[in-house]
Amino acid sequence: MPLTSTTCDLSAHLANLCADLCRRTPALGHIDPQVLLFALSRSRAEGTHGLYARIAPLRFAAGAAESSRRRGRFVETYRMPSLIHEGRHILYLIHILFPRYLRLSFEQKLATLIHELYHISERCDGDIRRFAGRTFAHGPSRREFNRRVEEIQASYLASAPDPRHLAFLRLTEEEWRLGRIRLTGLSVPLPRARLVVRRRI
Repeated sequence: MPLTSTTCDLSAHLANLCADLCRRTPALGHIDPQVLLFALSRSRAEGTHGLYARIAPLRFAAGAAESSRRRGRFVETYRMPSLIHEGRHILYLIHILFPRYLRLSFEQKLATLIHELYHISERCDGDIRRFAGRTFAHGPSRREFNRRVEEIQASYLASAPDPRHLAFLRLTEEEWRLGRIRLTGLSVPLPRARLVVRRRI
């Protein structure tokens, strides 16, 4: 998807790049791009500290739509809402925080996207990839998680992807602030699990 001279639909470009990543990279080949949705969220703070992106899985462990937990003398059951976009049932919502994301280098922008995609479970069922132990989201070593992301990035770039898939990653915050490029994208509130049953034990 080529850039126009004035407009960049970040949601569309991210979805397009995601599809290419999953098609070319075996480590991400289990992901169905049709169940992902990319949205934008404004970052107000200056500087480069903080989140650049976040993934929201729209199912509980093992892809379950409901989950129960004990709270005091009650057992509460929560259900994740359905998110449908253009006829597609979305299982993962990925928010990109801008303009903070624009402050990253080309390589950092790509690595950030791959990082979020690598969180998707091997079954792509709406749950995240779960590692053994307490730090189940990133595993016992964040360094090892990041090393895996770097390997996936190197593999993708070595596959000689179409430069048009990557062009938007070279956009800068300055270009946006000076009005040289207009950024658009989806604005999607983060879905919250809702309480559906509460019973006394």
